[in-house]
Amino acid sequence: MKRPAKQKAERARAFTLAVLGPFFGRNMPVFAGCATLFLLTASFPLLIWVLAAVNHLPGYSTADVADLLCQFLPQVPEIQDTVLDALNALSAQSTTFVASFAAVTMLFSASSGMAAIQKGLQRLTPGARFTFYDRLLALAYTIVFVGLLLAVLLLQGLRSFFRPLSELFTASPRWSYLVSVVQRWIGMTDLVVIPVLFVLILLMYTFVPGGRRPLRGQLPGAVFATAGWLLFSRVFAFYIAHFWRLSYIYGSLTAIILMILWLDIIINLLFLGAALNAALQRRQP
Repeated sequence: MKRPAKQKAERARAFTLAVLGPFFGRNMPVFAGCATLFLLTASFPLLIWVLAAVNHLPGYSTADVADLLCQFLPQVPEIQDTVLDALNALSAQSTTFVASFAAVTMLFSASSGMAAIQKGLQRLTPGARFTFYDRLLALAYTIVFVGLLLAVLLLQGLRSFFRPLSELFTASPRWSYLVSVVQRWIGMTDLVVIPVLFVLILLMYTFVPGGRRPLRGQLPGAVFATAGWLLFSRVFAFYIAHFWRLSYIYGSLTAIILMILWLDIIINLLFLGAALNAALQRRQP
């Protein structure tokens, strides 16, 4: 009875080393740190550009953008209050000229962060292809990500946009049932963040490294990275709220330090998911 258990333990140990060996041996934390720096640099120009777009959409406001971002960020008051204050401050500056300049800055910084993620995934993924057009592809992936962000924002804003229409049609018995069905469907838009996050990570594992690979083979890493993102954000928020008093150390920089720490670990989890996919692929006959 002891031998099968020992064999299972040895296999688990060997598989763990097969995942962590390439992760640390190919310096993935360095790529994660580089991506964290550029993505945080791009975050404020991105917010200016998104707010400029939101100001031209009927039924949408800064609060809708804040609600969307808070679903991706950990539930840490220091982080969420800083993001909300930044949104309110940037909303007044989101003119067409400023938004145009911010779009250029955002694309440069965000594509640099995406390029760091791309290089890291290429080092981990079997069959990855390094090409001369990698930076242009990183720019294209950045534009796709911004488009997905706006699409999710549109879904999140359906509630406020539909509210006056529902009040108008509820008075009619003919439309009351249809209005209730649509209200239930719109009430589920909060759940759209998880599948969007999963699909985004799955597409990154499949296409960002270059080369060809089956979509099905990237599912384990995508599940791991999505679950890790959600679970770590919850644990991170609980730990910060109850055990860590960073404000005594960093003062007004507390929110920035927390965002850097959180994003760096999230990107490391993304690379761990890619390492998991690579280890599973190497085990296949």
